[in-house]
Amino acid sequence: MPGLQITIKAENTQGRVDIIGNISEWNQNNAIDFRERCQAIKDAGATSCHLYLMTNGGDCIQANEIYNILIDLFGEYTGEGGAIVASAGTFLAVKAKTFVMAKNGQFMVHQPQGGVQGTATQIENYLQLVKNMLNSYYEAYKVKLKKTEADFKTKWDAGDFWMTAKEAVEWGFVTSIKEEPAKLTKALAAEIKAIGSPIDFSPEDIISNQNNENKMNLQAIALTLGLAANATEADITAKIAENAQKAKDYDALKAATELKEKTEKADKIKAALDKAEKEHRITADTRPNWQAMLEANYDITIKAIEAIQVVAPLSGELVVAGENGTKTYNGKTFEQLQDDPKAMEALQNDKPEVYDALFADWKERNGIN
Repeated sequence: MPGLQITIKAENTQGRVDIIGNISEWNQNNAIDFRERCQAIKDAGATSCHLYLMTNGGDCIQANEIYNILIDLFGEYTGEGGAIVASAGTFLAVKAKTFVMAKNGQFMVHQPQGGVQGTATQIENYLQLVKNMLNSYYEAYKVKLKKTEADFKTKWDAGDFWMTAKEAVEWGFVTSIKEEPAKLTKALAAEIKAIGSPIDFSPEDIISNQNNENKMNLQAIALTLGLAANATEADITAKIAENAQKAKDYDALKAATELKEKTEKADKIKAALDKAEKEHRITADTRPNWQAMLEANYDITIKAIEAIQVVAPLSGELVVAGENGTKTYNGKTFEQLQDDPKAMEALQNDKPEVYDALFADWKERNGIN
């Protein structure tokens, strides 16, 4: 039996849910995903649901949750079965409004089983859970019976109850038979035999040549791609090409977006540094360090830059004043300007000619050559 594959899609106004494989591989967390995907096709316009089953069964509780979700969203559903519908899968089948089975399909019911380790209370609780599930399954089959309940009870108590599609119709578990037989590989036929089926498939039902093996592989690929199980090779090729183009377009868009974001960030950093340097918050020699910090964390670094005290722009003219003709700038001599290192640095950078004149005056007044 292939690994569990669940495909959910809308076909016009009908939703289709394909469940292939062992339901016990479906864990509890997938109930959320299953409901969301079913809700999505309902939101897209699906007003009914059709369920396809090809399963040897699995976890009864999980099968029950699948049923609850389908009923909750669609009210009812129809169904069909492939080569095998067994165990927990048959609960989903008999709960369908109608259920059609492949001509050569096999149907098997048995009592829910389980096991647990733990305290006496844990074991008792689990036993009650199994009893509840046992009753739920028995009642589901009982409602469909076309034969006597006594006859069914005998089969039910005896163990695995295997039926052909025809026998399943006679018992009432299947509504009708689909004349087209299910095709299956030798390996799958052997696996069904190994789990206890006493029914042999017809040699005509077994896929033996390579081309037909490829057909089964294509079916698996189709389901993986979200296509119907009967999708053609052309459908699959087209879907692969479509997905490849989408991936290519996504990569191109991602690259363009990343380049745009990188360019915008670089421009943003340059503008911030230019502004900070112009306002004398930073100096040219410290700019590379600030740039590295902005690239690492722009938001924090820009706040640090903006917190630096701004050195006011220099204004005024060089003035010769005093009896000795001492030169001043904004009323301050060279000595007085030295008390404000930032202002002196700004003067030297922005008005070097004024700085040089004041410095020369200071040297002259102090007898320094």
